[in-house]
Amino acid sequence: MTKDEIKEKERRLLELTGAFCAQKLNDEYFGLCEKIIKKMGRKRDVPFKRGKLEIWAAAVVQAIGSINFLFDRSFEPYISSKQINDHFGTKPATVSNKARIIKDMF
Repeated sequence: MTKDEIKEKERRLLELTGAFCAQKLNDEYFGLCEKIIKKMGRKRDVPFKRGKLEIWAAAVVQAIGSINFLFDRSFEPYISSKQINDHFGTKPATVSNKARIIKDMF
């Protein structure tokens, strides 16, 4: 895969997470998503070269959310992992595995 193809996938990932954060979260979460996606794009072995971008987008949101208490009702913003999976049309087990990969990477 060429660098241009990787940059295109990175751009599409940013669009997916940006739209989700604008609808359901806030700009702070989008900024965190953007940082993680750009860092993944600079890795020697870019993780999102393979697999559906929707899964990676959901995994980025879930990885950041799990660290920042996104799934705790007593914090704002709050959203459930089911809502993330419903939005992106992904399966919970797959997204959890990818989110774990992202958290281990950073």
